[in-house]
Amino acid sequence: MASTDPMANITVMIIEAYSHGVNDYIEYAEAHHELPFEFTLLRYTPQPWTPVDSFAVQQYMVESLEFGDDPLILSLMYYKMGQLANYLNPPFPPIPQVYYAGYNGPSNATVEEEAENIWPINSTIAQMAYELYKEWDPPFISPHAVGHSNEWVVCGNKTATGHPILVGGPVLGFSLPFIWFEAQLVAPGYDAFGVFLPGDPAPVIGFNQHIAWTLTDVEAISWGTFFFVQKVNGTDYYFNGSWHPIIHYYVDGVELNWTNWGPIMVQNGSLALVMYWLGNTYSNDFGVLFYISNASNWQQFYDALRHWHVPYQNFAYADVYGNIGDVSAGIYPIFASSGGGIPYSPDAIMPGDGQVYVKGFIPYEDIPHAFNPPSCFIVSSNQRQVGPSYPYWYGDSMSFSPGTRAWVVYDYLLYHNNVTLQDMMRLQWNNTDLAAAWSMPTIIRALEQDSSNPYVATALSYLEGWNYTMSPNSKAATIWFYIYSEVYFNVIYGLFNRTGFWPEFSAIRPGPAGGSWPGTFGLPSLDEDVIYLLMTGNGTPIYNGSVDQLIVNSTIEAMKLLESWFPNGNYTWANFYGFYWPSLTGAKALSVGPLSGLGGDYFTLNDQSGGGGGPLPTSPGPGGQSWTFIANLANLSDSYGVYPGGQSENPASPYYDNYIFIWIKGEYLPLLFIGSPQGFAPSEVTAEVNLLPSG
Repeated sequence: MASTDPMANITVMIIEAYSHGVNDYIEYAEAHHELPFEFTLLRYTPQPWTPVDSFAVQQYMVESLEFGDDPLILSLMYYKMGQLANYLNPPFPPIPQVYYAGYNGPSNATVEEEAENIWPINSTIAQMAYELYKEWDPPFISPHAVGHSNEWVVCGNKTATGHPILVGGPVLGFSLPFIWFEAQLVAPGYDAFGVFLPGDPAPVIGFNQHIAWTLTDVEAISWGTFFFVQKVNGTDYYFNGSWHPIIHYYVDGVELNWTNWGPIMVQNGSLALVMYWLGNTYSNDFGVLFYISNASNWQQFYDALRHWHVPYQNFAYADVYGNIGDVSAGIYPIFASSGGGIPYSPDAIMPGDGQVYVKGFIPYEDIPHAFNPPSCFIVSSNQRQVGPSYPYWYGDSMSFSPGTRAWVVYDYLLYHNNVTLQDMMRLQWNNTDLAAAWSMPTIIRALEQDSSNPYVATALSYLEGWNYTMSPNSKAATIWFYIYSEVYFNVIYGLFNRTGFWPEFSAIRPGPAGGSWPGTFGLPSLDEDVIYLLMTGNGTPIYNGSVDQLIVNSTIEAMKLLESWFPNGNYTWANFYGFYWPSLTGAKALSVGPLSGLGGDYFTLNDQSGGGGGPLPTSPGPGGQSWTFIANLANLSDSYGVYPGGQSENPASPYYDNYIFIWIKGEYLPLLFIGSPQGFAPSEVTAEVNLLPSG
C-alpha cells in the first residue's frame, strides 16, 4: 500500500523515524542513568519502541473516543417499554439545537422512520445484551463517556483584528504525567506548533504559519458501534441464506471468534451477539495529522481529512487568508434492508442474518461540514451537527450533547462584533447554565405556590434573581443542580421502576447532567427529556403527575440533603466541584488535588465534570478542559494556550505540574512560535539538546 498511497508512504517513513528516535533516547537514558523515575518505581525496563506501539496509541484513543453501548441500552428499553423508548430517545432532541452544518428544514420522514424502527428482541437476546453490558466493567475496555468538549471559530468580520480567531477546549481525563505535551517541530518544508500525545509523531491540535485547527468529538451514530444477532452452530454462522465458517484469531492465548460482522461477544446456544465496530477500520490518522499540520489552505486541509475514518472528530479550521470551516470527519455507514423497505434502526440491536446490511458510506462531500458560512462563525460542542432534513441516518439523541454549551457560544457571537482574544478567553471559561435558564421560570412558579414550606422558602430566596451562573461562591448554583438532579431521579428512575426496566436491568444506571453523579453514566437524551419537562411544565408521557408538585417535592429532598451535609448553610458550589490529577503510577504522593476550580457544570462551557466525578464534596471530577487554546490568525505568534499538567514527567521537576496552577485560575500562556532557535530569549531556554546524525 505504501508504494501506491503517498500518505501511507510518508506515514511509514515518519513512524519508523519516530521509533528510531525513541529508541535512541532509551539507549542514551539507560547509559546515563536518566530513565524517568516511574521506571524505577515500577521496576520496569522499557522495551524497544516499534511502529506497532504508535499504532496501539492511536487505537487506544479510538477506543476511548469512539466506542459505545447505546444500542444495547436502547434495545433493552424497547424490550420493557415499547414505543415509550422512542419517546425517551427520539431521533431529534426536544430542546433547541445549533446545527452548524445546516439542514434545519422539515424532518426527513424516511430517516426518522428508520431511527424509530427498532427490532424487537426476545428474553434470551435481552439477557445476552444485559450480560454484555455488565462485562464492560472493569474499565479495561469501557464505552466512551458523554463528550464535553468545545470548539468555535470566528471570521474576521466579527473580530477586532479583522482576522479569524479559533478556540479549542477538548475535555479529557486528567493524570500526571498529563496526556498532552507541547512542541514546535521544524524541518525543511515543515514548521508546526501543537500539542502531542506520547507515541504520536504529529500534533493533534495546533497551527503552522498558514492555518490553525482544533478537534471535538462528533458523537454520532452510536459511537460507531453496532450489534447484530446471528445464528451459529459451533463452527459456522448464518448469513444471507447460507452458512459460513467462523474465523478464529488467537491473541496472547485468547481465542477470538469472528463472523462477517465482527467478534462474537456473547453466545447462548445457537444465538450469538456480534459487535460491528468501526474502530476496527483502517484509518491513517498519523498521516492525516501530518498532512493537515503541513497544510497551507482549506482545500489541502479538507482533502487530507478524506482519509480520516475513525474516530469521528469535528475538525475546526481557520487560516491567515480569512477563511473558516469545520469538517465532521469519519466514515458513516448507510444501512439498508434486503427486502427494499425501511431497515431496522442501527441505534439498537439488529438482526445479523442479512435482513440489514451496509450498502456503503455517506459520500465524503455529504458528511457534515461548513466553510465560510454567512453567520461568520461556527460552533461545534458535541451537539448534533446536522438538522432534521439531513438525508442520511445519523444516529438518535442518545449520544449527542444536549447543546447548551453550543447555544451559549452561538448567542454570544450572534450579538457581539469586534470580539477580541480576551473576549474569547472569558467565553471559554463561561459558567452560564442554559439548562437552568430554560428551566427556572417553571421552577420559580412552582415554588411560589408552596413558599410556606421552610425548605422551599430557602431555595426560593436564593433562586429568585439568580443569573444562572455556576460560580464557586454561589449557593443558588448548588440548589439548582440538586433540584435538577432530584427531578431527574424521580422522573427517570420512577419510570424505570414502573415499566419493570428496574430491577431486571438495574446495573444500567444513567445519571443527571451527563452522568455527573458517581456510579452513573450519561445519556444526553434523558437529560434533554428532563430539561424539556422543566421548560414546558409538561411531563407526558414519561411523567403523568403534577410537575409543580414534582418540583416542590424534589426541592424539599434537595434542601434536606444539602442541609444535612452543611448544617451551617455553607453549601456554595465550590464545595461540590473540583479536580484531581491521579499519578499514572497509582501513587497518591505523586498526584495533585483535589483543587477547587472556577465553577461550571456539565451544561456550561467551563465543564468541571469531565464525565462522572462530582457533585459530592468527597468526589472531585476526573477531568475537564484539557487544552484551552486561542489561535490568533492575525498573528499566530500571538496565540495562547495552556493545559493542566506539565512538560516534565519527573515528579521532582518544577515542570511536572506547574501549568495546573495557571490553568486552574482560567489564565493562559503565550504559545512561543519561533522562526529560528536564535529567536528565543535566554530567559526562555531551560535546556538545550543537540542531535547529531549517526556516523
